[in-house]
Amino acid sequence: MGYRIKFATEEFYHVFNRGVDKRVIFSDALDYQRFMLLMLLANDTLNVDLYQSFRDYSIPELINSKRVPIVKIGAFTLMPNHYHFLISELVDGGISSFMHKIGTGYSMYFNMKNERSGALFQGRYKAKHLHSDNYVRYMYQYIHLNKIRDQFNNVDRNSVIKLLKIAEADPYSSLSAYSGREAGRLTESVIDKHMMFIYGSYKAHVENLLSWKEDPGMYCEPK
Repeated sequence: MGYRIKFATEEFYHVFNRGVDKRVIFSDALDYQRFMLLMLLANDTLNVDLYQSFRDYSIPELINSKRVPIVKIGAFTLMPNHYHFLISELVDGGISSFMHKIGTGYSMYFNMKNERSGALFQGRYKAKHLHSDNYVRYMYQYIHLNKIRDQFNNVDRNSVIKLLKIAEADPYSSLSAYSGREAGRLTESVIDKHMMFIYGSYKAHVENLLSWKEDPGMYCEPK
């Protein structure tokens, strides 16, 4: 499969990557927080001095700062060794610019923090065009269930509901923002909630999550 696709504005894409050799890229809360702050600050037409921003401003100040976004993020999840975005670009080259800023900024931070050098991610990020509304809806479910869906096999609905409650409380997934648990916080600030509500209410989304069935025809690496 070719990953170097040509992005188009207002189209939806699944973008993902993982650590080189599947290594851990988020080892503590500070790592997750730094990555989400980069998601926030990199989403701007202007080049931001990231070091100065982190040094001089608090998280609430960064959340409330003015920006002109270049992408819309509808969903994301951060796992210990990989991440997933459901993303759409607002300007030509928006996704490429956004991903470059994040990849470079986070690799520099991680390598400095851990006194290491070399590549952090497994090559260039991967991207898949979500060519239909059904595919977009499926990817919202896939991303939001990323941490728990493998536990869905052969369990009853009550067990699935309990698993979903755990996922809704995860601050490193946009599901927690849609559920209202991260209102006004960093997790909510990096997403555009209107992208999902085009496809139904949060209640309808939850019902889709509870009845999740993996479709082998959908390509959703990494697992």
